Amino acid sequence: MKNNYLHSDLNARQQQLVKLLLIVILLLVFVSMAYSQTPSTENTFTTSTTFNPTIKDAIKYADLPEIKDSVKRIQNIKYGIFSEPLFPKYTVQPIVAAKIQNEPLPKLYHAIIKAGYGPIYNMPYGEVYLANTRSRENNYGLHFKHLSNTAHLENVGFGGMSNNQLKIFAKQFYKKHTLNGDVLYNRDVVRYYGYDTSVNKLSRDYTKQRYQLINPTLKLQSHYTDSTHINHTIDLSYYNLQNLHREAENNIKLNALGDMFLNGEHFTLNFLTDYYNHKQSNDTLNNLIMSLNPSFIAGTKKWNAVLGLTGTLDNFKNQTKFYFYPKLSVDYNVYENIIIPYAGIEGGLVKNSFRSLITANPFVDTTLNYINTNNKIKALVGLRGNLSSNTTYNTRVSYDIFDSMYFFVRNYTGTNLLQNSFTPLYDNATLITINGSLKYQLKEKWNIITSGNYYIWKTKNITRAYHKPDFDLTISGIYNLESKIILKADLFIVGQQWTLSEIRNNETFINTYQPTLLKGYVDANLGAEYRYSKMLSFFAKFNNIANQRYFRFDNYPSMRFNFMLGVTFVPF
Repeated sequence: MKNNYLHSDLNARQQQLVKLLLIVILLLVFVSMAYSQTPSTENTFTTSTTFNPTIKDAIKYADLPEIKDSVKRIQNIKYGIFSEPLFPKYTVQPIVAAKIQNEPLPKLYHAIIKAGYGPIYNMPYGEVYLANTRSRENNYGLHFKHLSNTAHLENVGFGGMSNNQLKIFAKQFYKKHTLNGDVLYNRDVVRYYGYDTSVNKLSRDYTKQRYQLINPTLKLQSHYTDSTHINHTIDLSYYNLQNLHREAENNIKLNALGDMFLNGEHFTLNFLTDYYNHKQSNDTLNNLIMSLNPSFIAGTKKWNAVLGLTGTLDNFKNQTKFYFYPKLSVDYNVYENIIIPYAGIEGGLVKNSFRSLITANPFVDTTLNYINTNNKIKALVGLRGNLSSNTTYNTRVSYDIFDSMYFFVRNYTGTNLLQNSFTPLYDNATLITINGSLKYQLKEKWNIITSGNYYIWKTKNITRAYHKPDFDLTISGIYNLESKIILKADLFIVGQQWTLSEIRNNETFINTYQPTLLKGYVDANLGAEYRYSKMLSFFAKFNNIANQRYFRFDNYPSMRFNFMLGVTFVPF
C-alpha cells in the first residue's frame, strides 16, 4: 500500500514539469512573433539548426488509490458471560473397574434320593426327586415320598400308619405366560388306635382306615410388564377322595384372578367357583360356592391400602344363601421399615369338606355332619418391621366372629362302640388371637424363627372350645457350619385344651358328659446332617427327646423318644 502512494506522487511531479516546459516554449514563440511584427529597422537573421523541438505525449494514470483491509469481519457475534472459579476444581480421573470372569452357574443334578430308618418303631423312610436340569423352555419331574411305622403304644390299640405321596409336575415357559400342570396321588393309612386294649382285643386291620386322593391341577399365569395389559392367573383343579368304606368326595374348583390398571388406578378382580359332591353310606351332599371379589389398590412409598368387597353365594343342601364381606387393609411406614403399623377388616366363607376335616383330624368319623363356617368378620391391628438388617418382627391382635365353627368331640353315639373316633360339633363363637413372631437370619449361617399365639375362645351354646389349645409356641433354628455340618432344632410348646368326656353311671345307666382338661405338652426335636461331598451326605433325627407321652387328641397318645438315621445320595 505504501508503494502505491509513492508511485502517485511521482506521476504528479512529472505532469507539473511538462506543463511548465510547455508554458516556457509558448512564451518564447509569442515573443519571437511580436518582435517580427515591430516596425523598426528591418534586420533579417537567418539561423540553421538541426534541433527540432518536440513534446512527448503525456501518459495519464487513471488508477485510484484503494485501501484493502486485511482484517475479516466476523458475522453473528453473540456476547455472554462465562464464569470460571478462581481456583479450578480437581478433576478425578475415573478408574476402570476390574473385570472378572463370570461365575459359572451351579451344576444341577437329575435326581436326589433320601433313605432312612427308625429302629424303635420300625419306621422306614424314603424320598426321591427326579427332574430335568436347567432349561429356558420347560421344567418337569416327579417327587415320591414314603413314611410308615408299626407303633404299638401302651394301653391303646395298634397305631401303625403309612403316608405315600407321588407327584408328577411339568412347567412350560412362554414369552408372556407360564403353564403349570401336575398330578398328585396320596395313599394314607391310619388306624383308630384310641381305645382301651384291656377291655377290647382287636386285630390290627379292624381299626384300619385308608384314604386315596387323586388331584390333577392346571394353572396358567401371565407375566406382562406393560400396565395396559391385564395380568391374569387361571387355576383349575379337580380331586377325588375315597376311603375303605367307599365313601367318596369329588371336587372341581376354578379360581381366576385379573390384575389391571385403569386410568392409572390399580384394580384386581377374583372369581371363584367351588363345587363338590360327597357320597356317604347314608347320605349324598352337594355344595356349590361362588365368590366375586373386586378390590382397589393404592399406595405411595409410605403407605399402602386395599379396599374391596367380597360377595359369596353358597348353595348347600338345596338351600341358597348370600354373604357379603368387607375387605380393607392399610399399613404405614413410620420410619425406614423399622416401624410399620397396619390394620384390616375382612371375612369369608370357609368350606368344611371331607378332605379339609380329615386333614385337621385324621381320626374323624367318616359319616360326618357337614356345615360350612361363616367367618362373618375378622378385624386386626398389628405392628411389624425390621429391628436390624438381620432381624424382623411382627405382632398383631385379631378378633373373629364365627357362625358354625366346628369343635371336635369324641363320638359317643351311633355304632361306634369303641368311642375312638371324633365328630365335629358346631357352634357360634368369637376368637381373640394375640400373635407374635421374630426372625433372625445371619447370611447362611444362622436362621432362627420364633412364633407364638395366644387364643381366647368364647362359645355361645357349648361349654368349652373343645380341642382348641390355649396357646402354642414354636421355635425353630438352623446352624450352618461352612456348608459341611447342618444342625437343626425344633421346639413345640402347646397349652392345655378341653375335651368332652362321658361319665357312666352304673346304677342309673344314664351317662352324662362333662369337660375334661388335657394337659399341655412340650415336644423338642434335634437333627444333624454331615455333607461328605456334593453327592453324598448323612443325617440323623431325634424326636421327642424329652420322652414325653402327651395327647394331641383325646385318648390318642403320641410316640415317645425315637430317632432315625439316613443317607442322601445324588446318583446323576
